[in-house]
Amino acid sequence: MAKKFAPLLSHTTSVPDSWPTPGLAKTIAQSREFFSGRRALVTGAFGFVGGHLCRALHAAGAQVAALDKDTSPQRESQLNSLGLRDEMEVVEADITDRQAMHEVVTQGGYDFIFHLAAGATVIEKALHDPYGTILANTLGFVNIAEGARHLPADERPLIIYSSSDKVYGEANELPYVEEKSNFGAIGVYDAAKLAADIFASTYDKALGVPTVVLRMCNLFGPFDFSIDYRLIPKAMRNIFRDGEALELYFNALEHMRDYLFVEDAARAFMHLAQHAGCRGRVYNLPGAHYAATPDVLRDVIETIEWLQFEAQAHAPHLEMARFSWNRSIRIIQSDPKLIVISKQHLDGSRIAREAGFEPSVTFRDGLRRAALFYHWHFTQRQNATATAELCAFARHAAQGPGVIHVAPLPEPGADRRKKPDLKLVGDRPAVFTTYQPKEAAG
Repeated sequence: MAKKFAPLLSHTTSVPDSWPTPGLAKTIAQSREFFSGRRALVTGAFGFVGGHLCRALHAAGAQVAALDKDTSPQRESQLNSLGLRDEMEVVEADITDRQAMHEVVTQGGYDFIFHLAAGATVIEKALHDPYGTILANTLGFVNIAEGARHLPADERPLIIYSSSDKVYGEANELPYVEEKSNFGAIGVYDAAKLAADIFASTYDKALGVPTVVLRMCNLFGPFDFSIDYRLIPKAMRNIFRDGEALELYFNALEHMRDYLFVEDAARAFMHLAQHAGCRGRVYNLPGAHYAATPDVLRDVIETIEWLQFEAQAHAPHLEMARFSWNRSIRIIQSDPKLIVISKQHLDGSRIAREAGFEPSVTFRDGLRRAALFYHWHFTQRQNATATAELCAFARHAAQGPGVIHVAPLPEPGADRRKKPDLKLVGDRPAVFTTYQPKEAAG
């Protein structure tokens, strides 16, 4: 079970993730009186976002129950890597099991349920298992809400459901605005999330189960182990583990997406839980950065280059200062059966106005933190001495541009010396294009 107050800087010396960011530290400090002693169930707790939320709630004094269908100590997850599983209640159960969810919800005495568990969270997986995707993403929510419905009205927990910007689908007008933009979800995952999104409002308004819906944008940061599918962790894998070019799907050349650092997402969930006026409402979770997919990969390259320059200047003994890596972007064909939304952009006015939430981490700062984590994860985590040194460098790097860098980082989207010529030539399945970075100022 969780301690009353977890030390804010606990678990930060073994992994170079520079946790918490200033914004999250402030949210935790301001939330301690509210969350102290309250019971919170987090589903999908051993996943990417769930792990970050568990860590933040635990630090705020909540009694956290971490639920997942795979809670094995061998699983790659934040809770395992930091030993946090030993400081909270671990519940192994599948959200698609109606009876199991009934028992967990009705017997847990929870004040809040943060429902983050999902199935086939990337569209490639959803395409190959539509039934499983619908079962997990739609009926998984219903099973939890049904458990809450069977409790006395005054004992029902608030359920905060993590929906997706994909529920809006293709839109003629951006940004998406809650209850003004039309729903256009067509893909299997998109439609399954939309169905649960709608059911959340049904359970609140018609069945008396308090809910809040949070439609999330693209999140990134440390401990995202979906390294074979998601854009940023896959790029980090290619650079730090495989020494290969970054990969970009041909059909993503003109895609535009919102990006938000994952600790800000944890902040958003905590803000929504504390504002009674948010109950029964739907909120967009806006990004801190809206960009074309090719530009995001260029930003990844530039960020790692500047980190390497900084290591060479201040910690030349680190592997980060010495390693050689591939600065190319490779264009690859995608599955023509995939239904992909070209542009997704969320308006965040409502959550700012009603819950007091705005992004606190810049895209560049988030990329720096993510890059240092993945460098450690793929190259240094078996070396205790190297890990300690990289943790010290990460704390130094977390101070921000203009303080730590040999030369200031360019803003995302700034002019570059030469952009890669991103073309698919003839019938060739892929073509390598070399990105030419700016030279660092002396």
